Amino acid sequence: MATDGKRSDSKSLQGDKNYTMAIAVKLSGVESHRIRRYEEGGLLNPERTEGNQRLFSESDIETIKQTAKLEDEGINVEGVKAILAMRRGERK
Repeated sequence: MATDGKRSDSKSLQGDKNYTMAIAVKLSGVESHRIRRYEEGGLLNPERTEGNQRLFSESDIETIKQTAKLEDEGINVEGVKAILAMRRGERK
């Protein structure tokens, strides 16, 4: 389910909508336990509702897809972090 895209802590979501875990799983094709592991590994920081439900942006969905692909190729979390940082131009 999408919300109105507004955040309660005044940070910008880059104009993205927010999706619940169930929708993020459908959009990304990645199982929820893997998505939670990516969050625990510091690859994602999804929004939370007042009830503590995760809300994922379009950008988060793309990160989930890229992370899963890299992980499927045998790259660990730290390697994925480095690769994604390079893709964002944050690291050489």
